[in-house]
Amino acid sequence: MNKAEILEAARAQIRAEGEVLIGIAGQIDESFIDAVELVVNCPGKILATGAGTSGTMARRLAHLLATCGMSAFYQHPGEALHGPSAAIAAGDVIIALSKAGKSQELNTFCKVAKARGAKIMAWTWYPDSPLGQISDVVLQIRPDEKGEGEDVLPFGSSLANGAVGDALTLIAKQMRGFDLHTLVQTHPSGATSDLVR
Repeated sequence: MNKAEILEAARAQIRAEGEVLIGIAGQIDESFIDAVELVVNCPGKILATGAGTSGTMARRLAHLLATCGMSAFYQHPGEALHGPSAAIAAGDVIIALSKAGKSQELNTFCKVAKARGAKIMAWTWYPDSPLGQISDVVLQIRPDEKGEGEDVLPFGSSLANGAVGDALTLIAKQMRGFDLHTLVQTHPSGATSDLVR
């Protein structure tokens, strides 16, 4: 590739991913309201989970929810099956990210969590997947494949999960009354205190 081709390839990928996010905004429906209510009214812990790239986005989601005052943590589904599932109790919410909804360890973890009284929220391309079928709330987050790297690598879909998580976090923060002055108190490192007046 020459210099012009490199720049055009980069711009084309970024444009495609931008279009993915616009498309995801149009996919949001009443199931998102159910998701918000589940998070806002959660009396226990919120555990975000997923494997691979979905796990990375689940970890990001847990961080943002916790930053906004919610008792949120990331839990790797495979590790959960070696004992940590015992920490799950009635009133907890599991947010499970899985593109195909077929991950055996993730689905087993969700089944264990549900048996222990937790509510399950799935984020998946396929609502009728095994994960979708065992979940109480299902968000279909299915971006246009043109945002994926070479139609396969999870580029646009990662951004889509991130954007939906951002919207969920912001709305839940506002509904729960977590104010920015508390954010400054609990976020003394970094530039946050300089941004909040």
